[in-house]
Amino acid sequence: MIEFGSTLRCDLPPRHLWVIVSEPATHGGKVLMVNMTTLRESCVDDTCVLGPEDFVLLTQATTIAYSRAQAGPVAALEKLIRDGKFLEVQRVPVATLAKIVAGARLSPELSPAHKELLPQA
Repeated sequence: MIEFGSTLRCDLPPRHLWVIVSEPATHGGKVLMVNMTTLRESCVDDTCVLGPEDFVLLTQATTIAYSRAQAGPVAALEKLIRDGKFLEVQRVPVATLAKIVAGARLSPELSPAHKELLPQA
């Protein structure tokens, strides 16, 4: 069951990790997810930088790509899981999830419409 904090690995290239940063039940079944990507100098998303100490599945400096956030029906995401396009993996720790959500609130790369889907502070 997809819910706030669920963590997924996309099976399609480039196989990023995605984190659910909204509660689908609060928004009529709509979910917001952001992905983790390698931190590079050219990356516009540098509001939330994580490392291996933040999540066991990370091996290097990683940023949350708020500019690539995706929102849509949780039912569609669950279908992608059933079809093998996404795989649920170990959840990010609660402290890391809080760091990701705090970054989402601050990021100029996350649209106002997407920010409306974040949990209340």
